[in-house]
Amino acid sequence: MEETSHININIENVENIVFVGDIIQKDTNSKGKWKLNYACDKTIQKKENGRIYFIVINGEIYKIGSSECKGGIKNTFAFYEGGLGGSPSIRTFGIHLLLQEHLNQGNNIKIYAMFIEPISVTIRGLLSSIEKITYPQIKEMEDLCREDYKKIYGKYPNWNFQENVEEWPEHIKLAYKEQVNNR
Repeated sequence: MEETSHININIENVENIVFVGDIIQKDTNSKGKWKLNYACDKTIQKKENGRIYFIVINGEIYKIGSSECKGGIKNTFAFYEGGLGGSPSIRTFGIHLLLQEHLNQGNNIKIYAMFIEPISVTIRGLLSSIEKITYPQIKEMEDLCREDYKKIYGKYPNWNFQENVEEWPEHIKLAYKEQVNNR
């Protein structure tokens, strides 16, 4: 196996990466105390292409995830921003709390994204065929990003708990249980 321990991933040097914005404190009395302060324009925020997102804290990738939800990266992060309300999954709830903890510690949190590009395919019928523009499955791109990361660091990013076959931190599990019970 090739020696890769001396290589680090600098997210800003990754080809086709888009800086989405910074996670910043919100000055409100709402449950969620942070928001994504967008640095990219609205067309990028609402780009419907499937997307891989990277949560980067002090230059280190903490989470690699993907989304194909309508509304673009703006809607993807709206779920995390609202992670303490409604009926969030433990992932949405947990990432929300972990981001808040890092903000409270004064850490710099940046969000980046990669968008899957459309491809042209030929679809054949019984007697005819058509050319159609479609998007490959985002899961393939997400898996490749995570595997590239793992080749360098020997494991997946810290907040990819499921892929690392790790439990959520105990304080997150307890807070989530309390959230569920108080619905």
